Amino acid sequence: MIAGIDAGQTGVRAALEDAAPGPVVAGVPRMEGDVTPDRVADALLVALASVVGQDGVDAVGVGMSGFELASAPDLVHIAARLREVAGPGARVALASDGVTSLIGALGGARPGVVVAAGTGVVVLAHDGAAGWARVDGWGALLGDDGSGFAVGRAGLRAAMRAFDGREGGSAALRTAAEGRWGPVQTLPAAVLRQEEPPSRAVASFAPDVAAAARDGDPVAIAIWARAGDGLARSVAAACERTFAEGSEVDVVRLGNLWGAGDLLDAPFRAGLAARWPDARVVAAAGTSLDGAIELAGSDAPGPVRGLLWRG
Repeated sequence: MIAGIDAGQTGVRAALEDAAPGPVVAGVPRMEGDVTPDRVADALLVALASVVGQDGVDAVGVGMSGFELASAPDLVHIAARLREVAGPGARVALASDGVTSLIGALGGARPGVVVAAGTGVVVLAHDGAAGWARVDGWGALLGDDGSGFAVGRAGLRAAMRAFDGREGGSAALRTAAEGRWGPVQTLPAAVLRQEEPPSRAVASFAPDVAAAARDGDPVAIAIWARAGDGLARSVAAACERTFAEGSEVDVVRLGNLWGAGDLLDAPFRAGLAARWPDARVVAAAGTSLDGAIELAGSDAPGPVRGLLWRG
């Protein structure tokens, strides 16, 4: 009996192999500041208990947002807590949600690249053996090129430029921003007053930037073009670090930002073709939850610092 857990910041869901997933429960907090391993384990245990009976399971795989922030003792402690429900002899694999997304999307731990683009961005490549490369995922302050946050921020900056009369402004984006948050003069404070984190509040403007682009606004169109090209640069960098030049590589797109369609996809494909011509954009075979179950039932890939731990 094998269980998998997909643990994101907005929700956690567990499932047994070949069974329907349990309900979505509260998201897992990132282990930073005063967030302890026990707080993370509490969220995981609620989800696991929704699908595991009294007999427990043989193995548990977890794909977890914020995995890279956990120390080795933190991971040992979380694994011990998971065995409270899974059973004392259960094998536990804890990984970045990027790892489980890749395994699920590619239908197993085989060669390929996953580019996950939502509020943030992370690109993960695997050569099917011991080789891994993680690109970006450095957060809104230092990275996340081509992310929902980057698109939303660029749109809001264009709105502010329009108000100031500076070059590069967009009247359409100013109108959209004011329709959402009120006068541009109060925009910074209005964004910070939102109940959600500022990065998500800023990223929530990305659909407005998409609407303006579809209406022909050149500034908005250029914002999406830069985002697509930025994602292509990250994927190409991951390929260069993982595969021999000229290798055919499957690339899977994940995340709600791809809902922008050709606004993002067309410049992404063009940028990728220019930098890694043998890349093939393919549909995902499964989800991060599928990947967590696959991870739990497999000995490969092995432990990788910052990406995967087994105990």
